[in-house]
Amino acid sequence: MPRKSDPSTDASRRSFLKYAGVSAVTLGLAGCGGNGDGDTTTTEPAGDDTTEPTGGDTTTEPTGGDTTTEPSGGTTTAGPQVDEVVLGSNHPLSGFLASTGTGMDNALKLAAQRKNDEGGIQSLGGAQVRVVSGDNQGEQALGGQVSQQLIEDGADVLLGCFSSPVTTAATAVAERQQVPFVVSVAADDGVLQNRGFNWVYRPQPPAKRMARDYADLVPEVIRNNGGTIETAGLFYVNNSYGQAIKKHLQRFLPQEDVTVVAETALSFGASSADTQVTKLRQADPDTIIATTYAPGGVTLAKSLQNQNYRPDYLTGCASATFTDEGAIADVGEFANGVMDNNYALNPTIDKTAQVKEQFTNRYDQEFSASVGMAYTAAEVAIAAIEDAGSVENTAINQALQNLTYEDHIAAMGPISFAANGENTNALAPVNQVQDMKVRVVYPEEFAEASPQI
Repeated sequence: MPRKSDPSTDASRRSFLKYAGVSAVTLGLAGCGGNGDGDTTTTEPAGDDTTEPTGGDTTTEPTGGDTTTEPSGGTTTAGPQVDEVVLGSNHPLSGFLASTGTGMDNALKLAAQRKNDEGGIQSLGGAQVRVVSGDNQGEQALGGQVSQQLIEDGADVLLGCFSSPVTTAATAVAERQQVPFVVSVAADDGVLQNRGFNWVYRPQPPAKRMARDYADLVPEVIRNNGGTIETAGLFYVNNSYGQAIKKHLQRFLPQEDVTVVAETALSFGASSADTQVTKLRQADPDTIIATTYAPGGVTLAKSLQNQNYRPDYLTGCASATFTDEGAIADVGEFANGVMDNNYALNPTIDKTAQVKEQFTNRYDQEFSASVGMAYTAAEVAIAAIEDAGSVENTAINQALQNLTYEDHIAAMGPISFAANGENTNALAPVNQVQDMKVRVVYPEEFAEASPQI
């Protein structure tokens, strides 16, 4: 099915929306979530970054109908007057994944604030960007419910969800309701592929690309720096995300002369990996490749230390643990030297440092790669609305289909979507923990440090 939508036949949800009876929460408040039953909270757009928002009206006034900046597509549009546009944030604000989910939700708020500080959506007369937040608790059953609630609360674009199973449910509702959905983070190929979707877009690489990039890049880094890698053991979270990465690594690693000699799964939320580590230790591979959420990788590291075992190379493929400095701190010095190919922020441009500083100052949280990808997804949604010059769902969807977005902070080329909604330039670079900090080490065009083997 083609991804084109026909504005003449698709009903527009609205061209203007006002919120009545919805309580406002300040942008500076971290972790604004629902009650766990799919309820949502709203966030007023922030004003000047040097002052705290008041929690009520915005402190940035719309700039009027004339545009002063070019939207990302390169055209200037004097569009209709619209007070605000709404991003719906569907993330785990409580539960096992709450730490990262709250950071991702806050990243959307920062992207909105930065756009508002620039004068809002210029093609809509300076319309302000508002974030409405919903808590999916990391539960698949809530993914679709939260999407539906966000749509009812007026979201023009939905973003989420970190967990692949949750995102699978959340995107189904968006597609059915014909509301554009930009994936903030979710690796499972099945979130998008073979679903015939026309309204869902993923800026980050899917599982297949993540595994392909691992096989192409990580052995090359090791071998080019004097190391040897011939065997691997796979350690993965036992859900669709972990299973997808595992399946593709099994296919791609042998093509790069790496044999998988063991594989073992960890249940979501498990507190010990002792049994899994015993199995890996018996196989004694050159590398263990972890594919986990941040807590699961910490559990693996602690079990490895309990058994006084570490392979020559401890690595990860799409493992949130080793791009999250909070999780790395939980692991301790044992984390130094771990390589992981994953989402990465571009350390070679000034904007990355500026956004990171603003985020950490406002929310007192780490700006991890996953959080950075959520920020990037929000900028993609905002750029599409700017290009559309409209809050009509079909117009925004068309803008996403035609988007080429270069001014982002991810370590990859311009973001542009193929017919299936995947980013044609998605990349999962190699990061390494060095002196307890996450550094991009490969490819060289994005590297901030040399690999330590």
